[in-house]
Amino acid sequence: MHRVVEHVSCSESSKAETTGVRQKEGSYINKSLLTLGTVISKLTDGRNSHIPYRESKLTWLLQSSLSGHGRVSLICTVTPSSSNSEETHNTLKFAHRAKQDH
Repeated sequence: MHRVVEHVSCSESSKAETTGVRQKEGSYINKSLLTLGTVISKLTDGRNSHIPYRESKLTWLLQSSLSGHGRVSLICTVTPSSSNSEETHNTLKFAHRAKQDH
């Protein structure tokens, strides 16, 4: 089984003064990415602690793949634009943490 998930960080909302539905959507996306990082971290820490798969739809959908029943590839893209340096930095930190945990 192959699962392809595209997930985009939405840290631009504060710069663009996004409001309403788009801001709420961005909040959900960022929560999913944070939960994904937490799940990856807990899976690799060596302890028998609770894995919070159900804290986001993304991790709930990827539970089978993340728990060792498949191969996982993570592709993080960044931009060289200085106007997005904070978002690029956060993406690189996330990718580095995911790589170390794997």
